[in-house]
Amino acid sequence: MAVRITVAEYDAARKDAVKAYVEGVSVATLATGEKNEADRKSAEYFVDLGVVWTNAPESRLKSTERMRADIEFDFEAAKDGAEKAVKVLHDAQTLAAAGGDGKAPALTELNANKNSTKGIRQRRIVLENTVECIQLDPELARDAYRQAALTGKDSINWTQLCAILANPLLARAEETRMKVNVGIAADGRRRLMTEDYAKTHAVQTRKLADGTVEEYTITSFGPKGDTEDVEVIIHLVPSGELLTMALADLARRKKLQAADNSVVRKLMNEARLPEFKIREARPKSSDR
Repeated sequence: MAVRITVAEYDAARKDAVKAYVEGVSVATLATGEKNEADRKSAEYFVDLGVVWTNAPESRLKSTERMRADIEFDFEAAKDGAEKAVKVLHDAQTLAAAGGDGKAPALTELNANKNSTKGIRQRRIVLENTVECIQLDPELARDAYRQAALTGKDSINWTQLCAILANPLLARAEETRMKVNVGIAADGRRRLMTEDYAKTHAVQTRKLADGTVEEYTITSFGPKGDTEDVEVIIHLVPSGELLTMALADLARRKKLQAADNSVVRKLMNEARLPEFKIREARPKSSDR
């Protein structure tokens, strides 16, 4: 797509990209019944939309309000369109299967609807980052989406694209000095507390040996159905400082996890009994 296009051409390209999104994601949702396939297609078509947005006419690119409105409109149109398209396709496949033509959908209509829009809903933050990146550096945003749309060694994946678009927000967040309340457990786990945490938690205080007083409470960690009640000490810290610490810990844990996974695989492989081992490849004729 040429960088300089008319408003009419830009709006037409947006409409076509949303249509392609709706058709592609609805088919992918019901093709295998796997939500990962719908998510992958969602990312693919959002890249196409991003190419269109970042190549908008200068009159649009210069207006943050207008670009946000365009992206928000397309976001909602893609979500609503996918829901409707999946319902129509699900009904058609169900009816055809009842008449002996093909298989019935692997998903219920409700689950198909959820899967069709999950990729859209999860990408709202990416779209907000797109608006900000366009406002701060439209050439960077344009180049990022262009590279994401490529194939081969010069392309970038969805995760890399998201990181580029999030950089302006990340830089601003790390510089923020506004103080926030955070509960920190003995093992390092953190819980960001709301401003009214004293009302939502049973907060207690205790005097330390140096004479200072600290607040502490019990909060829950873990996924629903498998939570753990843990004591946390409440601290008041600058949000940017807390973000930087959290990011550093995430990077450190990622390295530790990768190293530990390697150790676990090797030790378990060494414990494998010979009678259960499967050869890696068929022996060469010369070895027989």
